[in-house]
Amino acid sequence: MKRLILILAVLTIGTPALAAPLAAIEGVEDPVLLSALVAAVGERTESDNPADGPLRQARSAADRARRLLRSEGYYRSRVDPRIGDDSLAVIHITLGPQVRIATIDAATTPDAAAAVIAREAITLGVDAPLRAAEVIASDALGLAALQDAGWPSAESGERTVTIDHATDTAAVQFVYDTGPYSVYGPFELTSEGWRPGFVAGLSPLNQGATASRSEVLEYQRRLDTLASVRTSQVMLGDVDPATGERPVRVALTPASRHSIEASLSFATSEGAGANFDWKRHNLFQGDETLAIQAGLATLQQGISATLTLPHWRRYQQTLSFNTGLHTQETDAYDQTELLMRAGVTRKVGRLVEYGAGTRFDISQVTDVDGTVDANTLALDLSATYDSHSDSLDPVDGFRAQLTLSPATTFGDVESRYVRIEARASSYYRLSDSLVAAARVRVGSIVGTNAENVPADLRFYAGGGGSVRGFDYQSLSPYGSDDDPFGGLSVTETSLELRWRSPGRWGAVAFLDSGAAASETTPGFSDLRSAIGVGARYYFDFAPVRFDIATPLDRESGETAFQIYFSLGQAF
Repeated sequence: MKRLILILAVLTIGTPALAAPLAAIEGVEDPVLLSALVAAVGERTESDNPADGPLRQARSAADRARRLLRSEGYYRSRVDPRIGDDSLAVIHITLGPQVRIATIDAATTPDAAAAVIAREAITLGVDAPLRAAEVIASDALGLAALQDAGWPSAESGERTVTIDHATDTAAVQFVYDTGPYSVYGPFELTSEGWRPGFVAGLSPLNQGATASRSEVLEYQRRLDTLASVRTSQVMLGDVDPATGERPVRVALTPASRHSIEASLSFATSEGAGANFDWKRHNLFQGDETLAIQAGLATLQQGISATLTLPHWRRYQQTLSFNTGLHTQETDAYDQTELLMRAGVTRKVGRLVEYGAGTRFDISQVTDVDGTVDANTLALDLSATYDSHSDSLDPVDGFRAQLTLSPATTFGDVESRYVRIEARASSYYRLSDSLVAAARVRVGSIVGTNAENVPADLRFYAGGGGSVRGFDYQSLSPYGSDDDPFGGLSVTETSLELRWRSPGRWGAVAFLDSGAAASETTPGFSDLRSAIGVGARYYFDFAPVRFDIATPLDRESGETAFQIYFSLGQAF
């Protein structure tokens, strides 16, 4: 009880007093209109100036209220500033009739026939209240319709609103300058450094088709997403009087061709690590990227190269090649691996991506059963749905991924099996400063037993990227040497509550659970759990995280707590 009283006292002291309105409002019963008036009038500020007395405040509030009422169609309203019985500012409002729309018209020059298109797009209705915001919005709708129907250079003119005060009705006329009717002409790339065919292949504009401003902006958006482009500009040239064609001219400003990135991490369960990335963009003048990655960590070291060809053969289709040499030294196994991959991914719309690729893995693995040479050939199939906002610091949205990998292993170990893994994470903003996040991972290997699956392809749980609070791979089936052996299935869950201050700092509370099992079917009955808290420092591009976690049901020999330091949120 004492703690509750203390918390309430702190909250009371730390909460600023609610600001008083500039003036009280009388005479308005409509709650929606009253709320708008309160927002328009604003709040009173403290001032030592004697001139800023209640009557002056009431007059200022009355001026603001009149402007708001006129924008809502109340042209004959009366607003009287007063001083109330408590010597505070008051405005009394007599609304009067609200002006309603009698006629709506659209005029277009020089192409008078375009008026029909503009009028059909205008959503403003006859007999609707004359609200300024709705008139402005309808003007924009008419303009957008013209710009997407062959007049991409159309502009809004001086619209007129004529009010008949005798009948409290209004006539509204929207005026547009259409410019010339246009169709797309030939493509012209005015910048060097890119293959014209590649840049043209990203265009949704077809020569001879009706010109549309939204399509031109979409083309520019596509170009702006290229790694090799800093800025882009898509312009339509002058109209050919004979055909109506306007050439499509593209100008690109190059981004830096090289970039270097580095990151550091540390965990008491996995040790320290450093990663370095070097990238070369626009390798063959088609926005290709060659990336060289090097990693040096306590448990894993390696170097790899990835060549990415975006928009390969079609828009939003990516071809990639990857090769790498890695070594790992964990309690479960030691491994030297040469990995080669090639695959294609395709995006469908903005949120869905699917892919297929081949993977060839040449490994020498030492575990409890001795040293074996294992070669694995796999077909990797994947499907992803991703609506979250930021990969390093998501605050809303949902991400789900399913991978299906039929594989065959030959050499000292021979087997055929299918590895299935599903991951999902969800983020929900509870308030401006609070985000709830959840994650789940399940996996299964079917078609063989664990002894016939290379050690690095079995499932493990425990550690910083899995279940914080436990040693790396410790929540896994154990072998005869009392070291983790790995299993045929895995289940993991995480819950986080993330708080961020208005500045750079934030905090996290979390609950992680998980375990790998010898059975093929993932389960939730034998999960181990840990709780923890963390701190975040937010840079402009991503947060740096510091987490500390402890097992809920700590067993003999387990560490009391684990510490993690890295870039980006845990998931």
